Formats: sequence, structure tokens, C-alpha cells
Amino acid sequence: MKNIFAAAVAAFLGAGLVQAQDAADQATQGKGIYMTICVACHQPTGAGLFPVFPPITNSEYVAGSAERLAAMILKGNAGPMTVDGKLYNNMMPGQEAVLTDEKIAAVMTYVRSNFGNSAPAVSADVVAAARKKFADRKTPWTEAELKAWKD
Repeated sequence: MKNIFAAAVAAFLGAGLVQAQDAADQATQGKGIYMTICVACHQPTGAGLFPVFPPITNSEYVAGSAERLAAMILKGNAGPMTVDGKLYNNMMPGQEAVLTDEKIAAVMTYVRSNFGNSAPAVSADVVAAARKKFADRKTPWTEAELKAWKD
């Protein structure tokens, strides 16, 4: 009985290690994507550029709903947004035509585990579901829509 229990615990812990390694690999891939596409606006530190590009450090948008963040990356956002008490007014272009679900999930995982954020990894399935759910949407998100978000 001890051997069965020990094997079950080892399998469980091993599965967790594999998942942690997968998330680490995904975050590494996400960092490369971030440094290619996102860095110009959000900067290497995630601090953004006031008053045009908001920070993603300690961000409610990054650490909050994974669906909302996926939707923001897919469709972009436009217009004034208040982040950390400061008003930003620019447009983030949507990346749905440029990035695959896997790449968006990777960059989300990287951003959600860096820049002072501490949120779980995101699977490509979450992004694929958001892509499907909002397929007919042709406009970027507004702050009012993002603030009122319900999963």
C-alpha cells in the first residue's frame, strides 16, 4: 500500500513539475514575442510611456480575467484609459491577424508572471475560445467595456 501511495504522490508531483516546466517554456517563448512586438510601447520594464502607452506593471488588466486580456490582445483597445490613476489616450492595435493562439497565450503567460504581476499561465485554449467568442467584433475595446467585463 505504501508503494502505491508513494507512486501516486510521485506521479502527482511529477505532473506538477511538468506543468511548471511547460509554463516556464511558454513564458520564455512569450518573452521573445513581447520583446519583438510589445516592447516598443510597453517598454522592457513594462512601465509604458506616459501619456500614450499605459504600464502593464501590477496591472488589473494583466492579472485579472484571462479572457479579457486575450480579447484585448486579439482586438486591441482604443480611446482614453485611466491606469494607476493616470490618463492614457492612444490605441493598441489588435494582434488577431498576426499572432496564433499559442503565441498570444505565451505572451500572456510571460506578462502575467512578470512586471510585478503574479497570475497563472494561460493555455492556447483560452485564447482560441476568446477568438471564437469575439470573431464578429470589428472594433477595439473601450475602457468602459473592459471595466464592465464579466467572464
